[in-house]
Order: sequence, then structure tokens, then C-alpha cells
Amino acid sequence: MAADGVRFERCFTTAPLCSPGRGAVMTGLYPHVSGVTKLVQGTEIDQLSLDPSIWTLGRGLHEMGYETAASRKWHISAAGATKHGFEHEFVDRSNYLTQSVDFLRKDHDQPWFLYFCPTHTHRPFRPNPQFPYSADEVANDLPPYLKDTPQVREDYALYLSETSQMDWEIGQLLAAIDASGSMDNTIVAYCTDHGPSMHRAKFSLYDWGTHSSLIFCGPGVVGSGRIDKGLASTIDIAPTLMNLAGGSAPSSCQGQSLNDRIAAKSLSGWEYIYTQHHERNEMRAVRSERFKLIHNVTTHEPLLWPQVIDNWQGVGEDTLRYPYPMPRPPEEFFDLDADPLETRSLVDDPNFQEPLNNHRAALDHWWFNR
Repeated sequence: MAADGVRFERCFTTAPLCSPGRGAVMTGLYPHVSGVTKLVQGTEIDQLSLDPSIWTLGRGLHEMGYETAASRKWHISAAGATKHGFEHEFVDRSNYLTQSVDFLRKDHDQPWFLYFCPTHTHRPFRPNPQFPYSADEVANDLPPYLKDTPQVREDYALYLSETSQMDWEIGQLLAAIDASGSMDNTIVAYCTDHGPSMHRAKFSLYDWGTHSSLIFCGPGVVGSGRIDKGLASTIDIAPTLMNLAGGSAPSSCQGQSLNDRIAAKSLSGWEYIYTQHHERNEMRAVRSERFKLIHNVTTHEPLLWPQVIDNWQGVGEDTLRYPYPMPRPPEEFFDLDADPLETRSLVDDPNFQEPLNNHRAALDHWWFNR
């Protein structure tokens, strides 16, 4: 896909967590606006679920005459995808891929939309015999903020095995589209809901937690293998796909269409993108091309708690090269050009007060003018 289309190198999700990240993709709204701010599960599942009256990409395309299907993980409402504009829902782990492929290969008498969400890179990581990786093979590819230990290598090898299995499944979808004869008039988009389930990633607002893949290929995409280096957000996906399909998202949508950038008519990204987190901790952040400001509303809670560590197959904080500050400071401000791993906060550095204040103003304007 990346070789045939355009890859947005600096796209970021709205939250480092499944439900709010997916909610933003589907609605084009920030989590605190859609109401999907936490994991949609547990005793509060009904209160945390997306309101069926809120517009979704599935509903928008369905109203344009598309046959719509959602496959595998939904996780933004207790009601499931069929209450939010989807006619079909393939959720069973054992046959969602087969159902998705069958949906793509069948004869359609109307345009179609498939929302495909495999769960391979979700914890716990499992080995996939088709794609084995040894601990020694991954030694040179470990995330730079983790120590090189046998446990980290083994864990990362499993992660790559899961990633390769997911990649293979997407290949099956592309092959099905090609076999149906509709590849030339099909737009394919690939994104992630948040960063990997690892330290300084999921549950955090560091770049490793909010950086999202974003690739578009198909009609209207100009420049095979082109890389867009400007900022983008996953709230831009819904309005972009609506435009590419010949429609438009409602004016309430907070995302902006990337169509001009996909068509190479514009090469400029957004000045700022915003992220937030509400699961146990309260955090929000603003990022420009060079700087990142994180506002830690909660300072006494650790980023990760024991249950998460246990779920992460025991990969504890002792594997971090750069420990989390605790208590966490009210603000963290990073020069991402000089410090891409976000290890040296510049809040008190007199040389960076002007950009710090600019980012404070941008974050406040976004948060208080919602």
C-alpha cells in the first residue's frame, strides 16, 4: 500500500487507547466531544458507549447508498456496529477474515465500505507459526526507550509475529478486491488506533503512544510511494473518505479533509494536533512539527498500574531506559527535533519560554472552545 499510495509520516491519534482512538476515526470528533473517552467496557459500558444519534463514517456512507460492513473489533459502543450505520458485522474471531473476504469478492449491486479491525497486536501477544521471529532476530529493532534484555527481545518477537499476521490478513483483503475486479475504483486506507501496548506508548501521550500509521491508496491518490511529512490526525480520516467517495462529513465534524494533500495539491500539514487521555489519568497534549506540550491534570497516578503490567506479560518498568517521572510534573515540554524520545522537559528552560507559551495558548484554546 505504501509503495502504491501516499503515507502520512506524522499522523497522530486523538488518544492512546482503543475506544477513544477508534471513536475519533469513526466520528471525526475528539473523545471529549463524542463522549467516548474511556474503554467501553465494564459496569459503565452503557454510559461510555457512543450515542447512536452521533454521525459516523459508516452512517454517512450508508446514506450515500453504500453497503457497509464492520469486521472484528468495534469497541466504541455496547450496541455494536449495526446501530451506527453498518448493515453487516463480522465479529467472531474464528471466521471474521473469511466473512470479510467473502464480502469483498461477492457481486455488489451498490458501492461498498468495509471497516476491518483485526486484533493481533492487542495484548496478550501470541506466536503465529506462519511468522516466527527469534529473540536474536529482533535485537537491532527494539524500541530505543527499552533496554535490551532477553525478556524484551522475546516480547518484541511476539509483537512482530502478530504484526506480520495482521499484514498478511490485509494482503488477503487486497487480493480479494483484486479478484473481484474492483481494485481500480477502490480506495483503501490503513491506520492504527494508538501506539503499541508497550511502555511509553499505550496509556501515554508520548509520541510512541499517539503516533498512528496512515496510508491511502487508490483513485485520487497522487504519487506512488509519496511520503507526506506534515501533521495529520486520525479525526481527519472520516471527512477524507467521505470526500473521496463524493460526499462530505457534517459541519459538526472536527476533522479536516486530507484530500488536497492526497492529490498533491497541498503539501502543508496542520499547525497543531491534539491528543488526550482519560483512563485513570487525565492528560492532554498539543504537538506542532517541532514541539510537544503535555499537561498532566493528574500527577499522582502512575502511567501504568500493576494490572496493566501483568497483562503485558510481565514486562515491567525496570525495562525502561528512561523511567517515568513520579509524581508526574504538571507540564512536560519537549523539543522533538533535538529530543525525539521526549526525555528532557524544557518547561524551566529560559530559552524555550516563547514556544512553550504559544503551545499553552493553543492547548487552552482547543480545550476550552470545544
